[in-house]
Amino acid sequence: MTTYRTDILENEPLAPLTTFEVGGPARYLVRVESERDAAAALAFAAARGIDHMVLGGGSNVLISDEGFQGLVILNRIAGMEVAEEGDRVLARVGAGGDWQGFVDLCVARGWRGIECLAGIPGTVGASPIQNIGAYGQEAAQTIEQVRCLETATGKAVTFTNEDCAFRYRESVFNTVEAGNYLVTSVTFRLVKGGSPDVKYRELEQRLSGIPSPTLADVRDAVLSIRDGKGVLVRDGYESFRSAGSFFRNPVVTRTRFEAVEALVAGDGTPTNWAWPLPDGQVKVSAACLIQRAGFERGYRRGNVGISPHHTLILINRGGANARELVDFAAEVQQRVLDRFGVLLMPEARLIGFGSSLLAGLP
Repeated sequence: MTTYRTDILENEPLAPLTTFEVGGPARYLVRVESERDAAAALAFAAARGIDHMVLGGGSNVLISDEGFQGLVILNRIAGMEVAEEGDRVLARVGAGGDWQGFVDLCVARGWRGIECLAGIPGTVGASPIQNIGAYGQEAAQTIEQVRCLETATGKAVTFTNEDCAFRYRESVFNTVEAGNYLVTSVTFRLVKGGSPDVKYRELEQRLSGIPSPTLADVRDAVLSIRDGKGVLVRDGYESFRSAGSFFRNPVVTRTRFEAVEALVAGDGTPTNWAWPLPDGQVKVSAACLIQRAGFERGYRRGNVGISPHHTLILINRGGANARELVDFAAEVQQRVLDRFGVLLMPEARLIGFGSSLLAGLP
């Protein structure tokens, strides 16, 4: 029988642990700093027959005003082990480590592969769950293995890249196996030295004045772009109480895209708002659809609204509660569906609202 030695807090506020800064308390909350701690925390929840949820940086979650009536596990498992294989580096990183800190370390050591993922808030453990991506890179391109604990048994399990079934902003961890595993470490395969591979148009334009951009140049350019959008949750940068991009960019069939394109063109066709995919489908800018549905940058509704820097970012303007935010998100979703026939799905994780909210529209 696993015993628990670390203090478990009761009725602990969760709002300060999230970037939205809203949400009710956790019935129980515990900070784990090792795989053994995490297994004991899972055993604690199982012994009491209560649900659990894992919280990293709190940057991609919206928790209800009622809070969470189970055990919240703050994943703070840190540390890194490095192995070199020729021009390759395998870095096994604790899931509770700061993501930006890991990006900065890779840039400083000349390890190429995740420099375009700078400025994404949260912890290392979130990278495989959401398959985080930006500016031409995805976590899936560098992840070698993901070590987890089965939440039902506490048993350690290792997933290969193929096992993770990565897709756009998806993995087994947030789809078919959601809630079944707690990530304890992630192993990344990176490249030593070499020039960064810049593919994203906006980033190329930002770097156009630098003849041979370095990894640091790319990282800094990405941070600058994110700063301009008001999405950097870092000291010294302007940011808002948000979860970053609240909705995913939808992927639609070619037939649906043609219908959407005709509606968008009626208002003057924007640039760089749709991206054809190899399978014939088209990824569409959710920000474009939201704006064309009537929500401009800076739009506000009481204590909530749209970021003045980016239409895809829903913000707590100060004093909002979770219900105000989720009702506003549902209105945005419904207006886009009514106008374009496209259902926007939340990228932010919704806790305590019920399974049909937002995702349950026809």
